[in-house]
Amino acid sequence: MNEKEKALSQKEHLLTSGGYAPIPHFIYRELLPELKEKYDGKTARDCVLLYGYMHAFVNGQSEGQAYMWAFPSVVQIADDTGIHKDRIKGLVDILVSEGVMVTKKIPWHGHSKKMYLPLYERSCPIPVNGN
Repeated sequence: MNEKEKALSQKEHLLTSGGYAPIPHFIYRELLPELKEKYDGKTARDCVLLYGYMHAFVNGQSEGQAYMWAFPSVVQIADDTGIHKDRIKGLVDILVSEGVMVTKKIPWHGHSKKMYLPLYERSCPIPVNGN
C-alpha cells in the first residue's frame, strides 16, 4: 500500500467509525489569515486550536439539551491545550465576534457552567473591504 492509499484508507476508516468533526476549510483558508492580520500569529493559532478543540468535545448525545454543545472547564482547556487560562475567555470572545462560536451559561449544581457551540459556518459574515 502506497502513502496515498494508506491516507485514503485511514480517512475511510475514520469516516465510517465516527469520532471526528468536520472542520470547514474556511477556518484555515480565511479565518486564520484574517485573525493573524487583526491580532497576531499566536492569537490566530490559539483561536483555531480552541475552535477545533471545542468541536472535539461537543456532546454527541442527541436526546439531551446539551447536544452539540461543549462544556469543558477553563482548567481542562488550559491543561489540554497549553493555552494559559487567562487567555481563554479573550480567545472565545474573538471566536464569538467572528461568528464561529456561540456561548451561554447554564445553572450547574448551584453554580453556572459555560457552554460552547462551535458553528460550521459564520453566523454573521464579516464584510470584506467594507462590503
